[in-house]
Amino acid sequence: MREKRTAEESYRLFCAGDQSAFDAIMEEFQQNLIFFLHGYVHNLETAEDLAEDTFVELLLRKGAYRYQSSLKTFIFAVARHKAIDHLRRERRRASVGLDEIKEQSDGLPLLEEIVIQNERAAMLHKTLADMPEDYREVLYLLYIERQSYDDIARIMRKSRKQIDNLAYRARQAMRNVLGKEGIIVEEYD
Repeated sequence: MREKRTAEESYRLFCAGDQSAFDAIMEEFQQNLIFFLHGYVHNLETAEDLAEDTFVELLLRKGAYRYQSSLKTFIFAVARHKAIDHLRRERRRASVGLDEIKEQSDGLPLLEEIVIQNERAAMLHKTLADMPEDYREVLYLLYIERQSYDDIARIMRKSRKQIDNLAYRARQAMRNVLGKEGIIVEEYD
């Protein structure tokens, strides 16, 4: 049985002309990337389109990834940039505030239904969705995507110290809200 290759190895093979290596990269990151992007755009179809755009950019700009971080970090940073650009265009085009974009979301997508399997998970999800965008993003990257603080700093384009502070404040805010609901949150630090 052949060992599974790393994403970085797959990228090297892709750059050398192996198209199946690119398919392996997409398979590894696509679902998590869509979930991540949904946190920005609050619409599953748009998140899927932005994920596809991210992979198209990776496909068209062979060699853009310079191995300075993990491929996952690079892909998520590109996707974040695409989501922010999308939101800016939408705001300009329709003069709609971010709160109204959230209201336009058409319910819980299938991907979230899979993630939310019980009431406690639903409460955590709701609390996370109601948090400021930076808090939501840092907690998602830290606990769902299991990114390092350094990788999160690269993705969010902040310093490591800013991420430390942001993660601390986000966890405190999460604990406070959940504590009011009677849910005890264990320390993860």
